Amino acid sequence: MAWLIKYRRGLAGTLLLALVVSQIPARTFQGLLPDNVSLSGLSGTIWSGQAVRAWTMIDERPLILGAVQWRIEPWRLGWSTPLTVTSEWGDQILRGRIGLGLTGQWVLRDISLNFDTQILRALFPLYLGGTLSGRFDRIEIEDDNLVQARGVVTLRDGIWTASGGSIPLGNYRIDVMGDRASSDGVQAVMHTDNGALLLAGEANLVARAYEVSLRASGPMAKDERFRRAVSLFATPTPEGFDILVQGQL
Repeated sequence: MAWLIKYRRGLAGTLLLALVVSQIPARTFQGLLPDNVSLSGLSGTIWSGQAVRAWTMIDERPLILGAVQWRIEPWRLGWSTPLTVTSEWGDQILRGRIGLGLTGQWVLRDISLNFDTQILRALFPLYLGGTLSGRFDRIEIEDDNLVQARGVVTLRDGIWTASGGSIPLGNYRIDVMGDRASSDGVQAVMHTDNGALLLAGEANLVARAYEVSLRASGPMAKDERFRRAVSLFATPTPEGFDILVQGQL
């Protein structure tokens, strides 16, 4: 016990510092967030707290995230995913773990999400309705670019919200896998579980180049209203139509 007596002042100071740090109020967390993310109704500490309401601005338009809870595990700082976040707003749910990699990239683990595509229509000219959900083991983002991803995205009760009336489409699954730096890049393969519009194909992201190639068939692919709606980016075929989009990020 001689060492304990010798270093008692240092140990006492370390414990006091740890106690002070552990009680940093949750409002400090706002200062660590990007300028376009806001929290209100904060409670708890910076290590484990919650906000009654959270939102982010995208193209000067608010995207509501709802109630947010977080937990930071200090022993994971600098090497893993120390931040665990849960966001809920009605049926809109987002859960996952977040951290920074050794080269400065954002690393997201055990991500699960669920939301109605209607929330996207306030931000983008999207005419697709339904419930979008996903589960990802890992996502890496560097300089606002997707570097790596592994997971599954599903669209349930998909509809095309046309001005002349909504058109039912079906249920779909997209398997996402790969690394942008590899020869195949990040791949997203689409499957149709069931529905009037049968979609099959894939999207690839290699470095900054992307390509989306889809084949559409089934009764809805031959519906004249729907074919007119997608005529700007679709090529008619005997079975329905094809979509091929290429570009650079």
